[in-house]
Amino acid sequence: MRKIIIDTDTGSDDAVALVMALRDPSVRVLAFTTVSGNINVDQATYNALQSIEYANTYKPPVYKGIARPLCFESENASQVHGIDGMGDVGFRAPTQKEESEHAVDALIRIIGAGEGDIELITIGPLTNIAVAMLQAPEVMRKIPHITIMGGANFFSNPHTPCAEFNIMADPDAAAIVCNFGVPFTMVTLEACQVNGAPLTDEEIDQTRAAGETAAFCMDCNCTTYDLAEKVYGYRELELPDPVTYAVFSNPDLIKTSFPAETHVERGGTFTRGTTVFRKKKTIFEERDLKINSTIVTEVYGQAYKAFQYDLIKD
Repeated sequence: MRKIIIDTDTGSDDAVALVMALRDPSVRVLAFTTVSGNINVDQATYNALQSIEYANTYKPPVYKGIARPLCFESENASQVHGIDGMGDVGFRAPTQKEESEHAVDALIRIIGAGEGDIELITIGPLTNIAVAMLQAPEVMRKIPHITIMGGANFFSNPHTPCAEFNIMADPDAAAIVCNFGVPFTMVTLEACQVNGAPLTDEEIDQTRAAGETAAFCMDCNCTTYDLAEKVYGYRELELPDPVTYAVFSNPDLIKTSFPAETHVERGGTFTRGTTVFRKKKTIFEERDLKINSTIVTEVYGQAYKAFQYDLIKD
């Protein structure tokens, strides 16, 4: 059984990924750590506890982490996820409480006590992970692999023309993680947008009818699919974080990927947070590329949705 820690800025799509992980028999979640991103870190922590409640399985500890990016002011995604990050529905309060230990300290302690077999899944800005790497590099190098929801090829999104939110929200932290030396898989934003990966209007309703947990997973995303209807004229639901979890749990779901030397642009009015995926060196370079990542840009949409449905249905 694979051991994991999930670092999350628990918005509505994060919540679905957390539920999937807690219901996946092939993994054991050792902890959730929270960070500011989609929503402030206090609300993200509450939302993680709420997601555990609705998953209705076991209850890993939840550790609250860093409240702002390393260098920039915080920027949230309330227009996508709602003021509370969970669609402003008003779900029942969790019974579990957050732990008193800071998320960074918990990461260092748990990974340090492991045998190099604890993997990380990050579905928010990378602030907690970067700080842990700076504080305890020898411990964090025990991580065999990190799966990251983040990055994008050039396209327009709601925040900036060139960058995906998780990376843009703290590009300095992302740059530290990319350059640290632990290999990572980056599941880009377009991986949840192409080849039938978004849930259709009919699939949203079908999933909602599959029990309380599945209804929670759909209803907490109501702000997201309502926004899609306003923008596109029809309801659909893109779920980047669940796609990322699915790629981690079942790599056979990957349709298109490539190895790359990945870098993050840390500044620039329009380019802050841009992920640069270098697949081959230019004719002007002498050094070989240092491949540090696998970049996932497409999944098998119907297979992914079946995988997700089977985990969240009652």
